[in-house]
Amino acid sequence: MHGECSDNWDSHCRDLSDRDPSLPSVPTCPACKTIISEGNRAKNGLDRDFPLDSEKAETKDPKPSFLETPVNTVPLTLDAVRVLMDEAVRRNNFPAMWQLKSRYGITLSAAQFKDVLWQTLPQSFHVYVIPSAENKIRMALDLMTHDDASERIVSDFLQEVLKAKGYPEDVVNRLAESKMLNENAQKEAFDFFVSIGRFDYAKAMKEQYGISLNSTQLKEQLFKSYEAPKKSYQLQRILNLYDKDNKSCTVILREVLKTVAMQPQDHSSKLFDRNYGNLFDNYMIFINTLLSHGVRDQTAVDAAMTKAVSTLGSQGLEWAGQLKTNYQASIDFGKLEVAMNKAVDERQFFLLELIFPLFASDDTDTANNRVLEKLASKLDPRYYYIYLMAKNACKQRLASSGCTSQKAVDTLLKKALENKDIPWASELNSKYNAYLDIRMFNYHILDQVYVIKRCKHTDPYFLDDLIACLRFIKTDNPDLPGTIEGMVERIRKMEKFPLQQNVVDMLSSFLEDIQTPLMVNN
Repeated sequence: MHGECSDNWDSHCRDLSDRDPSLPSVPTCPACKTIISEGNRAKNGLDRDFPLDSEKAETKDPKPSFLETPVNTVPLTLDAVRVLMDEAVRRNNFPAMWQLKSRYGITLSAAQFKDVLWQTLPQSFHVYVIPSAENKIRMALDLMTHDDASERIVSDFLQEVLKAKGYPEDVVNRLAESKMLNENAQKEAFDFFVSIGRFDYAKAMKEQYGISLNSTQLKEQLFKSYEAPKKSYQLQRILNLYDKDNKSCTVILREVLKTVAMQPQDHSSKLFDRNYGNLFDNYMIFINTLLSHGVRDQTAVDAAMTKAVSTLGSQGLEWAGQLKTNYQASIDFGKLEVAMNKAVDERQFFLLELIFPLFASDDTDTANNRVLEKLASKLDPRYYYIYLMAKNACKQRLASSGCTSQKAVDTLLKKALENKDIPWASELNSKYNAYLDIRMFNYHILDQVYVIKRCKHTDPYFLDDLIACLRFIKTDNPDLPGTIEGMVERIRKMEKFPLQQNVVDMLSSFLEDIQTPLMVNN
Protein backbone atom coordinates (compact mmCIF):
# COMPACT_ATOMS: atom_id res chain seq x y z
CA MET A 1 0.00 0.00 0.00
CA HIS A 2 1.23 3.48 -0.74
CA GLY A 3 2.44 5.33 2.32
CA GLU A 4 0.36 8.35 1.40
CA CYS A 5 -2.79 6.22 1.13
CA SER A 6 -2.14 4.73 4.57
CA ASP A 7 -1.55 8.16 6.09
CA ASN A 8 -4.73 9.52 4.49
CA TRP A 9 -6.71 6.67 5.97
CA ASP A 10 -5.24 7.12 9.43
CA SER A 11 -5.98 10.85 9.32
CA HIS A 12 -9.56 10.13 8.24
CA CYS A 13 -10.10 7.61 11.05
CA ARG A 14 -8.88 10.08 13.70
CA ASP A 15 -11.04 12.85 12.28
CA LEU A 16 -14.09 10.58 12.11
CA SER A 17 -13.55 9.39 15.69
CA ASP A 18 -13.41 12.99 16.89
CA ARG A 19 -16.70 13.78 15.14
CA ASP A 20 -18.52 10.50 15.87
CA PRO A 21 -18.29 9.47 19.56
CA SER A 22 -19.69 6.02 18.71
CA LEU A 23 -16.42 5.13 16.98
CA PRO A 24 -13.30 4.37 19.04
CA SER A 25 -10.01 5.90 17.99
CA VAL A 26 -8.14 2.75 17.04
CA PRO A 27 -5.91 2.05 13.99
CA THR A 28 -7.61 -0.10 11.34
CA CYS A 29 -6.59 -1.51 7.98
CA PRO A 30 -7.92 0.55 5.04
CA ALA A 31 -8.50 -2.64 3.04
CA CYS A 32 -10.34 -4.90 5.51
CA LYS A 33 -11.10 -2.35 8.27
CA THR A 34 -9.99 -4.69 11.06
CA ILE A 35 -8.05 -3.38 14.06
CA ILE A 36 -4.28 -3.60 13.80
CA SER A 37 -1.78 -3.40 16.64
CA GLU A 38 1.36 -1.38 16.84
CA GLY A 39 3.37 -4.59 16.49
CA ASN A 40 2.09 -5.43 13.04
CA ARG A 41 1.66 -1.92 11.66
CA ALA A 42 3.85 -1.51 8.56
CA LYS A 43 5.88 1.67 8.56
CA ASN A 44 4.57 3.76 5.66
CA GLY A 45 2.85 0.58 4.51
CA LEU A 46 6.11 -0.69 2.98
CA ASP A 47 7.95 -2.55 5.78
CA ARG A 48 7.07 -6.05 4.55
CA ASP A 49 6.18 -7.46 1.13
CA PHE A 50 3.81 -10.02 2.70
CA PRO A 51 2.12 -10.29 6.12
CA LEU A 52 2.42 -13.39 8.24
CA ASP A 53 -0.34 -15.95 7.79
CA SER A 54 -1.71 -15.11 11.23
CA GLU A 55 -1.98 -11.47 10.25
CA LYS A 56 -3.76 -11.99 6.96
CA ALA A 57 -7.35 -10.83 6.73
CA GLU A 58 -9.92 -12.11 4.26
CA THR A 59 -10.40 -9.35 1.70
CA LYS A 60 -12.16 -11.11 -1.20
CA ASP A 61 -15.55 -10.88 0.44
CA PRO A 62 -14.99 -9.09 3.77
CA LYS A 63 -17.71 -8.77 6.35
CA PRO A 64 -18.42 -5.12 7.28
CA SER A 65 -16.54 -4.12 10.44
CA PHE A 66 -17.84 -1.82 13.15
CA LEU A 67 -16.45 1.06 11.07
CA GLU A 68 -18.69 0.18 8.15
CA THR A 69 -21.78 -1.46 9.57
CA PRO A 70 -24.72 0.98 9.37
CA VAL A 71 -26.22 1.98 12.72
CA ASN A 72 -29.75 2.96 13.55
CA THR A 73 -28.69 6.21 15.13
CA VAL A 74 -26.49 8.51 13.08
CA PRO A 75 -24.52 10.61 15.57
CA LEU A 76 -23.23 12.94 12.81
CA THR A 77 -25.27 15.45 10.90
CA LEU A 78 -25.47 15.08 7.15
CA ASP A 79 -23.50 18.28 6.70
CA ALA A 80 -20.72 16.93 8.89
CA VAL A 81 -20.53 13.71 6.89
CA ARG A 82 -20.41 15.72 3.67
CA VAL A 83 -17.42 17.63 5.01
CA LEU A 84 -15.65 14.30 5.57
CA MET A 85 -16.66 13.13 2.08
CA ASP A 86 -15.26 16.35 0.56
CA GLU A 87 -11.98 15.73 2.33
CA ALA A 88 -11.91 12.09 1.16
CA VAL A 89 -12.55 13.22 -2.41
CA ARG A 90 -9.84 15.86 -2.17
CA ARG A 91 -7.34 13.28 -1.02
CA ASN A 92 -8.60 10.61 -3.47
CA ASN A 93 -9.18 8.40 -0.40
CA PHE A 94 -11.40 5.62 -1.71
CA PRO A 95 -11.43 3.56 1.53
CA ALA A 96 -12.83 6.57 3.32
CA MET A 97 -15.46 7.16 0.63
CA TRP A 98 -16.54 3.54 0.87
CA GLN A 99 -16.75 3.70 4.65
CA LEU A 100 -18.85 6.85 4.63
CA LYS A 101 -21.25 5.37 2.11
CA SER A 102 -21.52 2.07 4.01
CA ARG A 103 -21.97 3.62 7.48
CA TYR A 104 -23.90 6.79 6.73
CA GLY A 105 -25.48 5.99 3.34
CA ILE A 106 -24.01 9.07 1.72
CA THR A 107 -23.01 8.98 -1.92
CA LEU A 108 -20.92 11.24 -4.11
CA SER A 109 -22.67 14.35 -5.28
CA ALA A 110 -22.44 15.16 -9.00
CA ALA A 111 -19.64 17.65 -8.33
CA GLN A 112 -17.72 15.19 -6.12
CA PHE A 113 -18.28 12.39 -8.63
CA LYS A 114 -16.87 14.55 -11.43
CA ASP A 115 -13.80 15.40 -9.34
CA VAL A 116 -13.16 11.72 -8.59
CA LEU A 117 -13.60 10.68 -12.20
CA TRP A 118 -11.35 13.36 -13.62
CA GLN A 119 -8.63 12.44 -11.11
CA THR A 120 -8.62 8.90 -12.54
CA LEU A 121 -8.08 10.06 -16.14
CA PRO A 122 -4.44 9.68 -17.27
CA GLN A 123 -2.96 11.57 -20.20
CA SER A 124 -2.47 8.31 -22.03
CA PHE A 125 -3.48 4.72 -21.45
CA HIS A 126 -0.91 1.94 -21.40
CA VAL A 127 -0.49 -1.48 -19.90
CA TYR A 128 0.45 -0.17 -16.45
CA VAL A 129 -2.16 2.59 -16.25
CA ILE A 130 -5.29 0.83 -17.53
CA PRO A 131 -5.87 -1.57 -14.55
CA SER A 132 -5.50 1.25 -12.02
CA ALA A 133 -7.72 3.65 -13.94
CA GLU A 134 -10.37 0.99 -14.54
CA ASN A 135 -10.43 0.04 -10.86
CA LYS A 136 -10.82 3.66 -9.71
CA ILE A 137 -13.56 4.29 -12.27
CA ARG A 138 -15.38 1.16 -11.09
CA MET A 139 -15.26 2.39 -7.49
CA ALA A 140 -16.37 5.88 -8.47
CA LEU A 141 -19.38 4.47 -10.35
CA ASP A 142 -20.35 2.44 -7.31
CA LEU A 143 -20.14 5.56 -5.08
CA MET A 144 -22.08 7.94 -7.35
CA THR A 145 -25.56 9.31 -6.85
CA HIS A 146 -27.89 8.09 -9.57
CA ASP A 147 -29.31 11.39 -10.71
CA ASP A 148 -29.48 13.11 -14.10
CA ALA A 149 -26.47 15.32 -13.37
CA SER A 150 -24.24 12.35 -12.56
CA GLU A 151 -25.45 10.47 -15.63
CA ARG A 152 -24.47 13.43 -17.82
CA ILE A 153 -21.04 13.41 -16.16
CA VAL A 154 -20.54 9.73 -17.10
CA SER A 155 -21.32 10.53 -20.75
CA ASP A 156 -19.03 13.57 -20.74
CA PHE A 157 -16.29 11.54 -19.10
CA LEU A 158 -16.56 8.90 -21.82
CA GLN A 159 -15.81 11.53 -24.44
CA GLU A 160 -12.71 12.58 -22.49
CA VAL A 161 -11.55 8.98 -22.28
CA LEU A 162 -11.93 8.57 -26.03
CA LYS A 163 -9.70 11.62 -26.55
CA ALA A 164 -6.89 10.11 -24.50
CA LYS A 165 -4.00 8.35 -26.21
CA GLY A 166 -3.74 4.57 -26.19
CA TYR A 167 -6.47 1.96 -26.33
CA PRO A 168 -8.69 2.36 -23.28
CA GLU A 169 -11.22 -0.23 -24.45
CA ASP A 170 -11.54 -1.85 -21.00
CA VAL A 171 -12.23 1.53 -19.42
CA VAL A 172 -14.78 2.42 -22.11
CA ASN A 173 -16.41 -0.96 -21.57
CA ARG A 174 -16.60 -0.29 -17.84
CA LEU A 175 -18.45 2.98 -18.53
CA ALA A 176 -20.75 1.26 -21.05
CA GLU A 177 -21.64 -1.44 -18.51
CA SER A 178 -22.76 1.26 -16.07
CA LYS A 179 -25.96 1.65 -18.15
CA MET A 180 -25.71 5.39 -17.53
CA LEU A 181 -24.64 6.64 -20.96
CA ASN A 182 -26.90 8.92 -22.95
CA GLU A 183 -27.77 8.05 -26.54
CA ASN A 184 -24.87 9.96 -28.11
CA ALA A 185 -22.34 8.47 -25.71
CA GLN A 186 -23.70 4.99 -26.36
CA LYS A 187 -23.16 5.45 -30.10
CA GLU A 188 -19.66 6.85 -29.57
CA ALA A 189 -18.68 3.89 -27.40
CA PHE A 190 -20.17 1.41 -29.88
CA ASP A 191 -18.40 3.05 -32.83
CA PHE A 192 -15.14 3.06 -30.85
CA PHE A 193 -15.33 -0.68 -30.20
CA VAL A 194 -16.12 -1.36 -33.85
CA SER A 195 -13.25 0.84 -35.05
CA ILE A 196 -10.66 -1.08 -33.00
CA GLY A 197 -12.14 -4.51 -33.74
CA ARG A 198 -13.47 -5.24 -30.25
CA PHE A 199 -16.64 -6.79 -31.60
CA ASP A 200 -17.26 -8.70 -28.37
CA TYR A 201 -17.69 -5.40 -26.50
CA ALA A 202 -19.76 -4.00 -29.38
CA LYS A 203 -22.05 -7.04 -29.26
CA ALA A 204 -22.57 -6.54 -25.53
CA MET A 205 -23.60 -2.93 -26.22
CA LYS A 206 -25.96 -4.08 -28.97
CA GLU A 207 -27.65 -6.43 -26.53
CA GLN A 208 -27.71 -3.81 -23.76
CA TYR A 209 -28.67 -0.67 -25.68
CA GLY A 210 -30.02 -2.01 -28.99
CA ILE A 211 -27.34 -0.21 -31.07
CA SER A 212 -26.36 -1.86 -34.37
CA LEU A 213 -24.17 -1.28 -37.38
CA ASN A 214 -25.62 0.80 -40.16
CA SER A 215 -25.18 -0.30 -43.78
CA THR A 216 -22.12 1.90 -44.34
CA GLN A 217 -20.34 0.57 -41.25
CA LEU A 218 -21.30 -3.00 -42.14
CA LYS A 219 -19.82 -2.68 -45.62
CA GLU A 220 -16.63 -1.08 -44.33
CA GLN A 221 -16.06 -3.70 -41.66
CA LEU A 222 -16.78 -6.63 -43.98
CA PHE A 223 -14.21 -5.47 -46.51
CA LYS A 224 -11.72 -4.74 -43.74
CA SER A 225 -12.19 -8.28 -42.47
CA TYR A 226 -11.69 -9.73 -45.94
CA GLU A 227 -8.51 -7.77 -46.57
CA ALA A 228 -6.98 -9.00 -43.30
CA PRO A 229 -6.61 -12.76 -43.92
CA LYS A 230 -5.31 -13.52 -40.44
CA LYS A 231 -8.47 -11.99 -38.92
CA SER A 232 -11.07 -13.88 -40.91
CA TYR A 233 -12.47 -15.21 -37.62
CA GLN A 234 -13.77 -11.67 -36.97
CA LEU A 235 -16.25 -11.94 -39.84
CA GLN A 236 -18.80 -13.91 -37.86
CA ARG A 237 -18.58 -11.38 -35.03
CA ILE A 238 -19.26 -8.55 -37.45
CA LEU A 239 -22.33 -10.34 -38.74
CA ASN A 240 -23.72 -10.34 -35.20
CA LEU A 241 -23.72 -6.55 -35.05
CA TYR A 242 -26.28 -5.50 -37.65
CA ASP A 243 -30.05 -5.44 -37.38
CA LYS A 244 -31.45 -8.44 -39.29
CA ASP A 245 -34.56 -6.42 -40.15
CA ASN A 246 -32.52 -3.61 -41.72
CA LYS A 247 -33.19 -3.99 -45.45
CA SER A 248 -30.33 -1.72 -46.46
CA CYS A 249 -27.94 -4.01 -44.57
CA THR A 250 -29.39 -7.03 -46.36
CA VAL A 251 -28.71 -5.33 -49.68
CA ILE A 252 -25.15 -4.53 -48.58
CA LEU A 253 -24.52 -8.17 -47.67
CA ARG A 254 -25.49 -9.33 -51.16
CA GLU A 255 -23.41 -6.56 -52.69
CA VAL A 256 -20.34 -7.52 -50.66
CA LEU A 257 -20.80 -11.21 -51.48
CA LYS A 258 -21.03 -10.45 -55.18
CA THR A 259 -18.09 -8.01 -55.15
CA VAL A 260 -15.73 -10.42 -53.41
CA ALA A 261 -16.87 -13.50 -55.32
CA MET A 262 -16.57 -11.81 -58.72
CA GLN A 263 -13.39 -9.83 -58.12
CA PRO A 264 -11.07 -9.83 -61.14
CA GLN A 265 -8.24 -12.32 -61.17
CA ASP A 266 -5.74 -9.45 -60.98
CA HIS A 267 -7.31 -8.14 -57.74
CA SER A 268 -4.48 -10.03 -56.09
CA SER A 269 -1.82 -11.70 -58.19
CA LYS A 270 -1.39 -14.30 -55.47
CA LEU A 271 -5.05 -14.96 -54.65
CA PHE A 272 -5.43 -18.04 -56.81
CA ASP A 273 -1.81 -19.13 -56.88
CA ARG A 274 -1.63 -22.54 -55.26
CA ASN A 275 1.63 -21.50 -53.58
CA TYR A 276 -0.29 -18.93 -51.56
CA GLY A 277 -3.00 -21.10 -50.02
CA ASN A 278 -3.72 -18.74 -47.13
CA LEU A 279 -5.12 -16.07 -49.45
CA PHE A 280 -7.48 -18.50 -51.12
CA ASP A 281 -8.42 -19.90 -47.71
CA ASN A 282 -9.52 -16.42 -46.66
CA TYR A 283 -11.54 -16.02 -49.88
CA MET A 284 -13.21 -19.40 -49.35
CA ILE A 285 -13.94 -18.82 -45.65
CA PHE A 286 -15.35 -15.36 -46.39
CA ILE A 287 -17.74 -16.64 -49.08
CA ASN A 288 -18.73 -19.68 -47.01
CA THR A 289 -19.49 -17.57 -43.95
CA LEU A 290 -21.75 -15.20 -45.86
CA LEU A 291 -23.55 -18.11 -47.54
CA SER A 292 -24.05 -19.94 -44.25
CA HIS A 293 -25.39 -16.68 -42.83
CA GLY A 294 -28.17 -16.79 -45.41
CA VAL A 295 -26.77 -14.29 -47.93
CA ARG A 296 -27.75 -15.39 -51.45
CA ASP A 297 -26.79 -14.34 -54.96
CA GLN A 298 -26.59 -17.01 -57.66
CA THR A 299 -24.23 -15.00 -59.85
CA ALA A 300 -21.82 -14.73 -56.93
CA VAL A 301 -22.06 -18.45 -56.15
CA ASP A 302 -21.32 -19.37 -59.77
CA ALA A 303 -18.37 -16.96 -59.83
CA ALA A 304 -16.99 -18.49 -56.62
CA MET A 305 -17.24 -21.95 -58.16
CA THR A 306 -15.32 -20.76 -61.22
CA LYS A 307 -12.60 -19.29 -58.98
CA ALA A 308 -12.45 -22.52 -56.98
CA VAL A 309 -11.95 -24.60 -60.14
CA SER A 310 -9.25 -22.22 -61.37
CA THR A 311 -7.06 -23.14 -58.37
CA LEU A 312 -6.75 -26.67 -59.77
CA GLY A 313 -6.10 -27.97 -56.28
CA SER A 314 -7.86 -30.54 -54.14
CA GLN A 315 -9.18 -27.96 -51.68
CA GLY A 316 -10.58 -25.67 -54.37
CA LEU A 317 -12.17 -28.49 -56.37
CA GLU A 318 -13.74 -30.04 -53.27
CA TRP A 319 -15.19 -26.63 -52.39
CA ALA A 320 -16.52 -26.29 -55.93
CA GLY A 321 -18.33 -29.59 -55.41
CA GLN A 322 -19.84 -28.30 -52.16
CA LEU A 323 -21.02 -25.13 -53.88
CA LYS A 324 -22.70 -27.22 -56.57
CA THR A 325 -24.36 -29.55 -54.04
CA ASN A 326 -25.40 -26.97 -51.44
CA TYR A 327 -26.07 -23.87 -53.55
CA GLN A 328 -26.71 -25.22 -57.08
CA ALA A 329 -23.60 -23.51 -58.45
CA SER A 330 -22.77 -24.12 -62.10
CA ILE A 331 -19.81 -23.48 -64.38
CA ASP A 332 -19.28 -23.23 -68.12
CA PHE A 333 -18.35 -26.53 -69.81
CA GLY A 334 -15.40 -24.93 -71.56
CA LYS A 335 -13.82 -23.75 -68.30
CA LEU A 336 -14.15 -27.19 -66.79
CA GLU A 337 -12.61 -28.72 -69.88
CA VAL A 338 -9.66 -26.32 -69.58
CA ALA A 339 -9.16 -27.44 -65.96
CA MET A 340 -9.48 -31.07 -67.01
CA ASN A 341 -6.88 -30.73 -69.78
CA LYS A 342 -4.54 -28.82 -67.48
CA ALA A 343 -4.76 -31.56 -64.86
CA VAL A 344 -3.78 -34.10 -67.51
CA ASP A 345 -0.97 -31.96 -68.91
CA GLU A 346 0.43 -31.43 -65.41
CA ARG A 347 0.04 -35.17 -64.70
CA GLN A 348 -2.27 -34.53 -61.76
CA PHE A 349 -4.53 -37.35 -62.84
CA PHE A 350 -6.04 -37.75 -59.35
CA LEU A 351 -7.79 -34.38 -59.77
CA LEU A 352 -9.97 -35.76 -62.56
CA GLU A 353 -12.14 -37.56 -60.01
CA LEU A 354 -12.85 -34.18 -58.39
CA ILE A 355 -13.46 -32.37 -61.68
CA PHE A 356 -15.93 -34.78 -63.28
CA PRO A 357 -18.71 -34.40 -60.68
CA LEU A 358 -18.72 -30.68 -61.50
CA PHE A 359 -19.99 -31.23 -65.03
CA ALA A 360 -23.71 -30.96 -65.70
CA SER A 361 -25.32 -34.38 -66.14
CA ASP A 362 -25.87 -33.74 -69.84
CA ASP A 363 -22.18 -33.06 -70.39
CA THR A 364 -20.58 -35.98 -68.59
CA ASP A 365 -20.40 -38.35 -71.59
CA THR A 366 -18.81 -35.70 -73.78
CA ALA A 367 -16.34 -34.76 -71.05
CA ASN A 368 -15.48 -38.39 -70.36
CA ASN A 369 -14.76 -39.12 -74.01
CA ARG A 370 -12.58 -36.05 -74.36
CA VAL A 371 -10.52 -36.76 -71.29
CA LEU A 372 -9.94 -40.36 -72.43
CA GLU A 373 -8.63 -39.04 -75.72
CA LYS A 374 -6.48 -36.54 -73.81
CA LEU A 375 -5.16 -39.24 -71.49
CA ALA A 376 -4.26 -41.40 -74.48
CA SER A 377 -1.71 -38.76 -75.47
CA LYS A 378 0.05 -39.35 -72.12
CA LEU A 379 0.39 -43.10 -72.65
CA ASP A 380 3.98 -42.63 -73.74
CA PRO A 381 5.99 -45.87 -73.95
CA ARG A 382 9.18 -43.93 -73.21
CA TYR A 383 8.10 -43.10 -69.63
CA TYR A 384 6.74 -46.21 -67.98
CA TYR A 385 5.80 -44.53 -64.67
CA ILE A 386 3.77 -41.85 -66.44
CA TYR A 387 2.19 -44.55 -68.59
CA LEU A 388 1.05 -46.42 -65.48
CA MET A 389 -0.48 -43.28 -63.92
CA ALA A 390 -2.30 -42.37 -67.13
CA LYS A 391 -3.45 -45.96 -67.58
CA ASN A 392 -4.89 -46.06 -64.05
CA ALA A 393 -6.68 -42.77 -64.68
CA CYS A 394 -8.17 -44.22 -67.87
CA LYS A 395 -9.30 -47.36 -66.09
CA GLN A 396 -10.97 -45.27 -63.38
CA ARG A 397 -12.82 -43.20 -65.96
CA LEU A 398 -13.91 -46.28 -67.88
CA ALA A 399 -15.03 -48.06 -64.72
CA SER A 400 -17.06 -45.08 -63.46
CA SER A 401 -18.45 -43.66 -66.71
CA GLY A 402 -17.75 -46.14 -69.51
CA CYS A 403 -17.08 -44.70 -72.93
CA THR A 404 -19.28 -43.82 -75.89
CA SER A 405 -16.42 -42.79 -78.17
CA GLN A 406 -15.11 -45.55 -80.42
CA LYS A 407 -12.23 -43.33 -81.36
CA ALA A 408 -11.18 -43.00 -77.72
CA VAL A 409 -11.14 -46.73 -76.88
CA ASP A 410 -9.47 -47.58 -80.20
CA THR A 411 -6.74 -45.05 -79.41
CA LEU A 412 -6.26 -46.56 -75.96
CA LEU A 413 -5.94 -50.01 -77.55
CA LYS A 414 -3.29 -48.69 -79.92
CA LYS A 415 -1.34 -47.17 -76.99
CA ALA A 416 -1.61 -50.41 -75.01
CA LEU A 417 -0.07 -52.35 -77.91
CA GLU A 418 2.68 -49.77 -78.32
CA ASN A 419 3.56 -50.41 -74.67
CA LYS A 420 3.26 -54.17 -75.20
CA ASP A 421 0.51 -54.17 -72.59
CA ILE A 422 -1.39 -57.11 -74.09
CA PRO A 423 -3.55 -57.80 -70.97
CA TRP A 424 -4.98 -54.27 -71.01
CA ALA A 425 -5.40 -54.36 -74.77
CA SER A 426 -7.39 -57.57 -74.38
CA GLU A 427 -9.52 -55.95 -71.66
CA LEU A 428 -10.24 -52.95 -73.89
CA ASN A 429 -11.18 -55.29 -76.71
CA SER A 430 -13.46 -57.54 -74.68
CA LYS A 431 -15.15 -54.92 -72.47
CA TYR A 432 -15.30 -51.89 -74.74
CA ASN A 433 -15.08 -53.38 -78.26
CA ALA A 434 -11.82 -51.62 -79.02
CA TYR A 435 -10.19 -52.50 -82.35
CA LEU A 436 -7.29 -51.45 -84.55
CA ASP A 437 -8.12 -49.82 -87.84
CA ILE A 438 -6.58 -51.28 -91.00
CA ARG A 439 -3.75 -48.80 -91.13
CA MET A 440 -2.74 -49.33 -87.49
CA PHE A 441 -3.15 -53.10 -87.88
CA ASN A 442 -0.77 -53.08 -90.84
CA TYR A 443 1.70 -50.92 -88.93
CA HIS A 444 1.72 -53.11 -85.79
CA ILE A 445 2.13 -56.38 -87.67
CA LEU A 446 5.02 -55.10 -89.75
CA ASP A 447 6.57 -53.44 -86.71
CA GLN A 448 6.56 -56.80 -84.88
CA VAL A 449 8.08 -58.49 -87.91
CA TYR A 450 10.90 -55.93 -88.07
CA VAL A 451 11.63 -56.53 -84.36
CA ILE A 452 11.82 -60.30 -84.91
CA LYS A 453 14.01 -59.81 -87.96
CA ARG A 454 16.34 -57.32 -86.30
CA CYS A 455 16.81 -59.46 -83.22
CA LYS A 456 17.18 -62.65 -85.31
CA HIS A 457 14.87 -64.57 -82.98
CA THR A 458 14.69 -68.30 -83.61
CA ASP A 459 12.18 -69.36 -80.96
CA PRO A 460 8.52 -69.25 -82.17
CA TYR A 461 7.71 -67.94 -78.68
CA PHE A 462 8.64 -64.48 -79.95
CA LEU A 463 5.70 -64.59 -82.35
CA ASP A 464 3.19 -64.33 -79.48
CA ASP A 465 2.94 -60.53 -79.58
CA LEU A 466 2.36 -60.68 -83.33
CA ILE A 467 -0.31 -63.34 -82.91
CA ALA A 468 -1.96 -61.20 -80.20
CA CYS A 469 -2.29 -58.31 -82.67
CA LEU A 470 -4.46 -60.48 -84.91
CA ARG A 471 -7.17 -60.53 -82.23
CA PHE A 472 -7.60 -56.75 -82.36
CA ILE A 473 -8.85 -56.37 -85.91
CA LYS A 474 -12.42 -56.82 -87.10
CA THR A 475 -12.40 -59.90 -89.32
CA ASP A 476 -15.38 -58.67 -91.36
CA ASN A 477 -13.47 -55.62 -92.55
CA PRO A 478 -13.58 -55.81 -96.38
CA ASP A 479 -10.09 -54.31 -96.62
CA LEU A 480 -8.54 -56.92 -94.35
CA PRO A 481 -7.81 -59.71 -96.91
CA GLY A 482 -6.03 -57.37 -99.27
CA THR A 483 -4.04 -55.85 -96.41
CA ILE A 484 -2.85 -59.27 -95.20
CA GLU A 485 -1.94 -60.35 -98.74
CA GLY A 486 0.12 -57.17 -99.12
CA MET A 487 1.90 -57.80 -95.82
CA VAL A 488 2.68 -61.43 -96.78
CA GLU A 489 4.13 -60.34 -100.11
CA ARG A 490 6.24 -57.65 -98.42
CA ILE A 491 7.59 -60.09 -95.81
CA ARG A 492 8.54 -62.64 -98.46
CA LYS A 493 10.64 -60.03 -100.24
CA MET A 494 12.58 -59.17 -97.07
CA GLU A 495 16.11 -60.35 -96.48
CA LYS A 496 16.04 -63.83 -95.00
CA PHE A 497 15.65 -64.13 -91.19
CA PRO A 498 15.07 -67.24 -88.98
CA LEU A 499 11.29 -66.98 -88.37
CA GLN A 500 10.40 -65.47 -91.75
CA GLN A 501 8.51 -68.54 -93.02
CA ASN A 502 6.73 -68.94 -89.66
CA VAL A 503 5.36 -65.41 -89.98
CA VAL A 504 4.24 -65.98 -93.57
CA ASP A 505 2.53 -69.26 -92.64
CA MET A 506 0.80 -67.67 -89.65
CA LEU A 507 -0.60 -64.75 -91.68
CA SER A 508 -1.64 -67.04 -94.52
CA SER A 509 -3.44 -69.33 -92.08
CA PHE A 510 -5.20 -66.31 -90.51
CA LEU A 511 -6.27 -65.17 -93.98
CA GLU A 512 -7.74 -68.60 -94.77
CA ASP A 513 -9.60 -68.59 -91.46
CA ILE A 514 -11.31 -65.26 -92.14
CA GLN A 515 -12.05 -66.10 -95.77
CA THR A 516 -13.64 -69.50 -95.08
CA PRO A 517 -16.75 -68.09 -93.35
CA LEU A 518 -17.16 -65.67 -96.23
CA MET A 519 -17.04 -68.48 -98.82
CA VAL A 520 -19.53 -70.55 -96.82
CA ASN A 521 -21.93 -67.59 -96.57
CA ASN A 522 -21.65 -66.93 -100.27
